[in-house]
Amino acid sequence: MEDEERDRKILQWQKKARAAARKKQRRRLYVITLDPEVLWIKEFRQENLNYVEGMPCVYVGMTIHDPGDRFEQHKAGYRGSKYPRKYGVELALELIDGFDGEGLNDNDREAALADWLRAQGCAVWQN
Repeated sequence: MEDEERDRKILQWQKKARAAARKKQRRRLYVITLDPEVLWIKEFRQENLNYVEGMPCVYVGMTIHDPGDRFEQHKAGYRGSKYPRKYGVELALELIDGFDGEGLNDNDREAALADWLRAQGCAVWQN
């Protein structure tokens, strides 16, 4: 993505975020599939000692933005974690199917989703 296009998108994302915050819009969970090469990173492996080979490597986050926009933000390096920026492959919202985070606040929902995916054998990173 070229600098000019990136700057234009950042301004759009900021405008959307301010509008969503004014409406007190609830934050949404999202999952990004990571390239399995991320398993070569010691820090990532140490957080996923119970990873089951063949299961997905993922990044879990929560956003006020549309999850597709948030994925683009990560890839553009805008307010993003290093793992989805470098290893992010695609948005994988289907991995949330079956997760029940009702009654939890936003921060607890994100952590609960990460734990739920780890319990299934996925390698998970969340900030």
